[in-house]
Amino acid sequence: MELRQTLRESPAVAVIFSSTLVAVMGVSLISPALPTVQMAWDISESEASLLLSAFTLPGIFLTIPIGLAADRIGRKPILIPSLVVFGFSGSSIIFISDFTLILALRAIQGAAGSAVVMLTVTLLGDLYTGEQRRMLIGTNAAILAIGAAGYPLLGGALASIAWSAPFACFFLAVFVAISGIPLLEEPDWDESESNSSIRGFLTGPTPMTPFAVLYLAIFGIFFILYGAQLTAVPFLLANEFELSSGGIGVLLGIPAVVMGLTAMQGNRVLRLLTSFQSIALGFVSYGIGLAIVAVADSIYVVAGALLLFGLGQGLAEPITDTALTERAPDEFRGSIMSIRTSIIRLGTTVGPPLTVGAATVFGYRHTLLFSGLGIVIFGLIWFTTQRLLTPTPMP
Repeated sequence: MELRQTLRESPAVAVIFSSTLVAVMGVSLISPALPTVQMAWDISESEASLLLSAFTLPGIFLTIPIGLAADRIGRKPILIPSLVVFGFSGSSIIFISDFTLILALRAIQGAAGSAVVMLTVTLLGDLYTGEQRRMLIGTNAAILAIGAAGYPLLGGALASIAWSAPFACFFLAVFVAISGIPLLEEPDWDESESNSSIRGFLTGPTPMTPFAVLYLAIFGIFFILYGAQLTAVPFLLANEFELSSGGIGVLLGIPAVVMGLTAMQGNRVLRLLTSFQSIALGFVSYGIGLAIVAVADSIYVVAGALLLFGLGQGLAEPITDTALTERAPDEFRGSIMSIRTSIIRLGTTVGPPLTVGAATVFGYRHTLLFSGLGIVIFGLIWFTTQRLLTPTPMP
């Protein structure tokens, strides 16, 4: 009821959520199409995978300058053009007959997508406060999870028609941009604050330790998500349990659904725990899930472990966003959230190759087992010592 009321009173929320929903297409919609792309272009698997790398890499380097610009000139002047660029650069791929040019367009789309992802959470922090802000950030995380679970099924179905069919979906971002022109609100700006120096903030009295720890947590969350859950686990399921790609896709939808349901309860979680305690428990849950998958001899045990994946993700990911937005001064929120998005892109880019590299030496089961145990120990130590970070409990 509270969410429906917010949507009625503030149509900007619908634009923000729609922006999140189209931005998450960038990887999850295209991943299942890679085999079809490989065959259509007669290229290697590694060359086909560049469609994902080209999308994620620019965000590592370009998101922070975009965040600084958003703090200077406003959120809407950055978000609307980014949606347009995302839509046109992605959808125009269906007309291109040169693979190098396709990769260039994916890089442009990835830079725009990073801006969209960063600004959606930033705007929720700008426009809303208190429990309403936490509820909306949790809902935004749930929408990300829904997209991550549903888009692979859509992308796979469209790729069976033509390799380029999934790319046509990106044009939806243009319609979101058009609707955002009249509906999206621009936060109130204090001109003196918007010209403040980020260096002054970094060297000022605000403690930087909580920000550093939250950024480290974000890197860990997405390194594990993309390296272990979305790369190592599928290979394990294919090699050890001989599951088809369809069966693997169904199983990987389990944590996404659980993550979304958990994220929606973020408000209640923060009434019982501090943000740092919730994130620590998220790592513990994730680690236990990885360890169980590593020793499982039944697909049903794997499914149960994937529930723990989703629970851990739901306890950790949206809470880091909430903690960052509530600690960030208004005039620097875009910059602070841009660092978060850049770190997300870094984790998603380096997670898969490093995990696969470890698995080639130790095997997937040993890699997941020792990673899981290490993550559990890390989470437990963090949970028991988190008061050293002197976090401010959520009111």
